[in-house]
Amino acid sequence: MVLWILGSCSRPKLGYVDIFELVQAFDLQKEYTEAAQASYQQQKSMIDSMVYAHRLRDSVSYRQMEQELYSALELQRLERTREIEKMIWNRLNPYIMDFGKARGYDFIYGANGTGNVLYAEQSQDLTRELIEYVNHRYHGRKTK
Repeated sequence: MVLWILGSCSRPKLGYVDIFELVQAFDLQKEYTEAAQASYQQQKSMIDSMVYAHRLRDSVSYRQMEQELYSALELQRLERTREIEKMIWNRLNPYIMDFGKARGYDFIYGANGTGNVLYAEQSQDLTRELIEYVNHRYHGRKTK
């Protein structure tokens, strides 16, 4: 009976992670963002050239074409951003779960100052440790 009382008084192991910092420091996020930015710049350069050529031919109607092309490019950029976010979280979630299990955490909260965790003791911050873990896993290296 004494063991049951002692066991029921144990506190769960908790930690939190700054999710914005985690995502920004995740190497896969950096790779996807750089590739998307390069593609965007290439497409923007092509549109710039097309708009310039059209402007030389017809200085009145080029504005509508310009607006349509840049609007389509922006929509494409936003869609790609959503796709990247989804791919990032599909990769991160299993890593976070493995991290928590391997280190015996009962709960790992996501914090960013705008959501569920508005304050937590700094000693419970797992952000740096988790960033190192997920980047090691992503690159196929052994984790600590």
